[in-house]
Amino acid sequence: MQLTRFGIFLGLLFLLPWLALIVLGGRWLWEHGWLFYSVGAITAFLLLLSALLRWRSKQTKALVIEPLVITPNPNWPDTALPAWAAIDELAKTWSARTDLFSDQNNLLKLSNEVLITVAKQFHADSKHPIMEFPLPYLLKLIVLVCEDIQHEVLDKIPGSHAVSVGDLLRYKQWYDTLATMKQAVDVGHALFNWPSAALGKIRSSLLGKGLNLVTDELRQRLVNAYIRKLGYYAIQLYSGQLTLEAIAPTDTLTQYAQQNKTQAEQDAKSVEPLRILILGQVSAGKSTLINALFGEIKSAAGLLPTTPEITPYVLERDGLQQAIVLDSPGYGGLQHDKVPLALKQEWAKVDVVLMVCNAAQAAREADAQQLNAIRRYFQEERQNQTLPVILVVATQIDRLRPVREWQPPYNIQDPQRPKEHSIRQACAAIAQDLTLSLDHIVPICMAPEHAAYNIEEGLIPLIMEQLNDAQRVRYLRCLRHQQDISYWKHWKQQALQAGQLILKLGTKL
Repeated sequence: MQLTRFGIFLGLLFLLPWLALIVLGGRWLWEHGWLFYSVGAITAFLLLLSALLRWRSKQTKALVIEPLVITPNPNWPDTALPAWAAIDELAKTWSARTDLFSDQNNLLKLSNEVLITVAKQFHADSKHPIMEFPLPYLLKLIVLVCEDIQHEVLDKIPGSHAVSVGDLLRYKQWYDTLATMKQAVDVGHALFNWPSAALGKIRSSLLGKGLNLVTDELRQRLVNAYIRKLGYYAIQLYSGQLTLEAIAPTDTLTQYAQQNKTQAEQDAKSVEPLRILILGQVSAGKSTLINALFGEIKSAAGLLPTTPEITPYVLERDGLQQAIVLDSPGYGGLQHDKVPLALKQEWAKVDVVLMVCNAAQAAREADAQQLNAIRRYFQEERQNQTLPVILVVATQIDRLRPVREWQPPYNIQDPQRPKEHSIRQACAAIAQDLTLSLDHIVPICMAPEHAAYNIEEGLIPLIMEQLNDAQRVRYLRCLRHQQDISYWKHWKQQALQAGQLILKLGTKL
């Protein structure tokens, strides 16, 4: 606002009486010897008031806006966890920036940094890791981030849906004009009523700090939400979990599960079951274990392997969702020609691996080779899936020293009797040889001369404890299967549309 000479003259005429009153009042105080006392009293009062206001501002809790909590997806593969940790560090670094949403270059720089941070975790060997995705999935990522920012952030800011960007710019211009006019009024106010002006300045300063605090928290909330949401869906994108269609992977049977269930029984349920693969050396007790799990004869048990290929069985127990148990040929001795290929094909199709080991036999090199091969397969060829839950069943514990003693139950957590020490040592040796946790080893006995021991008390509860991890493996397995179907489905649709376009062009020519 531009001041004219006439306006200045009117302002001076308005201020002169107040200035004269201040001068005459000060002279009266000086003549009566009260001037210094008055100035001292007013100064002390202002200092006390300032101290009280400062103390009150420290005691009062700041208005903190509840932050948006974004947690990692429990179904992510193990390789996604380092990427999410890197996103957390990136959010902490950028949260202090004040120019993110006012400078489009900084926003583009941040978006690029988030995508590169995630892409390097999944495509470290690529020359351009950020480009390792199909174009339609990038558009899907942008849509998902924008939708989440709107629903989880902007919808919680009152009036955000009714204010346009142009309105914000106009409000800023009006605020600057009002601030200029207020400064002119404050100058006049300070000249004739300086104690009141001082109090007003303190009040406005405290109010300004409060408004700045709220503004900073809003900005930090938006920045953190944007970084974490973009990072979340970038992990979905580069880990292969982002799909163009809205699908629930475990709600539909995979083709190989349907084949297994059709082979095992005709009235199969429609929900993808848990798939358990039983591995073990020749004569380790795999078939006997299956008989014990089902409580009846389900497969032929004998000294020689009786399973030339993978044989499925449907297992249903109280508290355990329907599962498919896959019996596999024994390794380390007599082998069928198709066993290695058949086993490798099953590794990516199962959620739990039950490895059967003879506790009375120290030769476990073949078992270690099998587990190491499975681990390498998932590290090198199935990086976007999670390694199945691996549990070991230690059989023939009745043959451990002392051989003639058999008085179950045995407490191997706190062994006291000689047999308990032998079982504990055998389980610890198996865990060390196979590089597994001792908690994943369960000793059992299925000898014909004894009642089945530690199946219901040990093995089934251990499987129950691992259900959450097994369901995570199942989710990723089913997701890969549905993505493969979707991949070829899109090729088919695009080929049909291209053929229709060619026919239309041909008819026009």
